Amino acid sequence: MNFPKLGRLVTLSAKSVWQYEAQTFTPWLAENLDLLGETLGIGELELKNTEVPAGEFRLDILAEDGSGNPVLIENQFGKTDHGHLGQLITYMASQRKDTTAIWIAEKIREDHRAAIDWLNATTANGFDFFAVEVEALKIGDSDPAPFFRIVAQPNNWSRAIDAKVATDQDLAERHILRMAYWNSFAEFLKTRDTSFSVRRDNREDRQEFKTGRSWFVINVTINILKKRVGVELYMYRDPLKNAIRALEGDRAAIEQEIGDHLEWQELPGRKASKITLYRYNVDITEENQYPSIHEWMLDKMQRFRRAFVPRVKMLNSDADDLPSEQMTDEHL
Repeated sequence: MNFPKLGRLVTLSAKSVWQYEAQTFTPWLAENLDLLGETLGIGELELKNTEVPAGEFRLDILAEDGSGNPVLIENQFGKTDHGHLGQLITYMASQRKDTTAIWIAEKIREDHRAAIDWLNATTANGFDFFAVEVEALKIGDSDPAPFFRIVAQPNNWSRAIDAKVATDQDLAERHILRMAYWNSFAEFLKTRDTSFSVRRDNREDRQEFKTGRSWFVINVTINILKKRVGVELYMYRDPLKNAIRALEGDRAAIEQEIGDHLEWQELPGRKASKITLYRYNVDITEENQYPSIHEWMLDKMQRFRRAFVPRVKMLNSDADDLPSEQMTDEHL
C-alpha cells in the first residue's frame, strides 16, 4: 500500500526562535496581534503602544479590542514568576473600564494558572484574564510557525460555548469580506494600473507593495470594525527613527504632493515607523461602495509612490543597511 508522505511535527521553544523576549518577541507580537486575537477569540486588536509606563513598571504591549477597551499584554520567557503576576494585577488595578489582561510565557506554572482562574472567578465582570503559553512549530525544513496555547481564560469563555462558536463565525465572515474586497480591487487594478498587483483571496487586512528598497513598503489597509481604509509608508527597520525624521524634513512638499495632511507615527519602543493617511466612514461590507473606495485607494497609492519612492532611495539610513543578525540592542 502506498502511504501519503508525511512530515514530522517539531516543537521549538520560543527562546530558540525569537531569542530575546524584550528585543525580539515583543516587537514581533506587536506586529502580529491578529494571530493572538484570533487564538483567544477576542477579534481584531489594534496596537496602541509598547513599553508603556505603569507606575514603577512598564507594560510590554497596550492594545485595544474592537470595542475600544484596553488589552494589556505582558510577555515572559521561561516559567512564569510571582513578579510578573504582581505586575499584571497592578496594571489591571489602574483600569476604570472593561479590560482584558493577557500573560504570555513559555511555561505557565500550575500555581499561576490557578491564580488566573481565581482572578477570573472573583474580579468584577468585564475584567478578564488570560494565561497563554507560546512556542513554535515546524515540519521538516519549513519556517517555524508561532503557536499560542490557552492555559487559563475567563469563566464566560468556558461557559458560553455558543458565544465562542459565534465568535468563530464572525472571524470567518470577516475573512470572507476581506477576500471579497481584495479580489474586487485586483480586478479594478487590471483595468486601471497593472503596475500594482494585489494578492487574491487575501484574508488579511492589508496588501503590501515594494518600494525598491529593503524594509520600506507601501501598504494599503482595510479595517471593518473601524470603517476605515488607509494607505501608508511602512518602515520595518527604523529603530532610531532616522528615516521618518529625515522624510519629515520635507513634510510640506510631501503632503502637497499627496494632497492631504499625513499622520507621522514614530511608534516609540518599536523598530518600525510609519506615515499614514486614512479615509473614514467607509463600509467594505457594502459592495456598492467598492468603486469609490477603489478610486481613492489607487489615487493615494500612486501619489505615495511618486512622493516617497525617490526620497526613500536617497535616504542614508544606517539601520536599513544592517542585516538582522547584526542588529545590536542599541538598534533594537
